[in-house]
Amino acid sequence: MKILVVDDEPLFCELISAELAACGFEDVHAVNSGAAAISLVREISDPFDCILLDIDMPGMDGIEVCRLLRVEPSTTELPIVMVTARSEIESVDRAFAAGATDYLTKPIDRRELQGRMTMASGMARERAARRAALARNTSTNKLSFEESFRLRIDHSSMDYLAMQNYVLKLGTMRLFSLVAIAFQVINAKQLYQTLDSSDFQDTMSDVAEVIAEALAFNDAIVSYVGSGFFLALVSRIPEISVEEVAAQIELKLQDMNEWYANLDQMPVLMRVGTPCSRGIVNLSSATELLDTAMQKTKESTAVVGGVIAESSKVY
Repeated sequence: MKILVVDDEPLFCELISAELAACGFEDVHAVNSGAAAISLVREISDPFDCILLDIDMPGMDGIEVCRLLRVEPSTTELPIVMVTARSEIESVDRAFAAGATDYLTKPIDRRELQGRMTMASGMARERAARRAALARNTSTNKLSFEESFRLRIDHSSMDYLAMQNYVLKLGTMRLFSLVAIAFQVINAKQLYQTLDSSDFQDTMSDVAEVIAEALAFNDAIVSYVGSGFFLALVSRIPEISVEEVAAQIELKLQDMNEWYANLDQMPVLMRVGTPCSRGIVNLSSATELLDTAMQKTKESTAVVGGVIAESSKVY
């Protein structure tokens, strides 16, 4: 796996390169500024598989570098791990909002680093397999239905893996202030079977826009989980009314589906789940909040107009 380290401290670049080598990752390149990282990514013919990025750097900080890397074709999908001495929640929020996949704090723990690199290596193998399938021009070049992917919207979105890492980074009080709510495109399988991968991703991204707009008053962050499911993290205050959210989604879906009808594309049908929250005293894993929200959506049966929704009760 080919790794790029971006840090303005040459000594740290040497230290983390040695740590990566001890973890079995020896193809490591290092630059000492955000501008150098952007230039290298644009010039190199053999793209990187993972980027480790510091936040506090002179000139262009790591948050801005991450944001710019997410629009570069070769780095749109790869894991970007922030490696920084900053541990305050504001920096965590800004990093994930800019497109970071994960967040490590200095000094680096080798076991944590090994875990992140193992994750990144798995993602690199999946991307390589897809590129190989595309090169062969076989039917396997299509995204799997169960696969999550980066939404094609400019705001309010986060990769599902990044969302899982994000909630793990939040403290108990901060997580208590958030609510998770899941959504399902009921006919996603039919859409997947009739659309090519790009059009399916565009359609799911359109749905994410609808969800984000319906939850705009709660500062929603939306992620596509796969299999037609979405997860949103929203502020606990003001209180979520599923009926109102479902009504807003239905209105926006009507406009979107009219546009799809002009393209001879089937309409999108949706299910809205139950808002789920986590108590202050809770021994469960932070990511169980996301799992619970997903399960509540699968159990949802009450119909509000053309959109299926559960009650407003918060679990």
